[in-house]
Amino acid sequence: MVDKKRGTILITSLWILAILSILAIGIGLRVSVEARLAKYNMDRARALYLAKAGAVKALYRLSRGSNSYDNVYECGVTFSPQEKSGEEKFKAVFAGKLGDGTYSVIYKEGARIYAGAADEERRININTAPESVLKSLLIYIDEDATIASNIVQWRSPGPGLDDGYYQALPVPYECKHERFAAVEELLLVKGVEKKIYDKMKNYITAFGDAGKFTVNINTAPKEVLSTILMSGTSVSAPIDKTAADILSDRIVIFRSGPDRVTGTKDDVSFTQDLSIEAILPELSTQAAELKKYFTTKSSYFRIESEGVLTRSKVARKAVYVVQKSQGKIPTLKSYREY
Repeated sequence: MVDKKRGTILITSLWILAILSILAIGIGLRVSVEARLAKYNMDRARALYLAKAGAVKALYRLSRGSNSYDNVYECGVTFSPQEKSGEEKFKAVFAGKLGDGTYSVIYKEGARIYAGAADEERRININTAPESVLKSLLIYIDEDATIASNIVQWRSPGPGLDDGYYQALPVPYECKHERFAAVEELLLVKGVEKKIYDKMKNYITAFGDAGKFTVNINTAPKEVLSTILMSGTSVSAPIDKTAADILSDRIVIFRSGPDRVTGTKDDVSFTQDLSIEAILPELSTQAAELKKYFTTKSSYFRIESEGVLTRSKVARKAVYVVQKSQGKIPTLKSYREY
């Protein structure tokens, strides 16, 4: 009888020990996971502050820029002779190490990656662009040009002809009749499907001076230049997409300088007199009409700064859109973090 009781106690004790062991293992695993999550969140916070450090440096350089023009190489900033002495030296202006991580201010355009901030004036401002420019952009990307009028109605004071369309949707909403706050807002506009937006998004912006539409001829990509050439020529002598691309290629080649590579120290810039007819003599009679759409100096800049921790490889990105004022810290217009 005594042996039976002892056996029962032993078995019970073993079960209790097994249960406690399982609980201990479970608690240990949970603590380990939470510790890893806490470390990951700390690393994310540190990576974000690295990104912000890079952005602050870019903001400082923008405030010190003194050129009378902006091009892809010196976009909003002015490089010293030493910084211009080598590609790695000017790239180092927008990259560096801080603590156990790095930061870099870069942007991608087409297949190339550039160091520094990108001006918003290289894009088409959907808040100020004339309907003719919006139509040309839609034609350029092979989409329905009539959507341009819907974009204009969305940003214009109401009421509008399409107000009933928005109110009759399964999930109704009002036509805004105000400026676009962000380019993603285009997805709310009648006729703008996701595939159309994806074609447009790299060529448009919602930031710029109110009531004024210009594109920086020194920084705008070929697609934007072609759009302006298509919309800025006369009805009697229109330019189609193929002809516009040929002409805009000549502008890009001229800007890239002797080495034919955009974003290097030998880049050539159009000056304030905008001698477009010297590069495109076939458009000499239309040059005055085209010039009203072009500028050589930008005021709004997008800073995309990424911070990366060396060991964990955790990365965060901070994106600022700012308005530049000479000699002052630029004014923040938009901020996002990823």
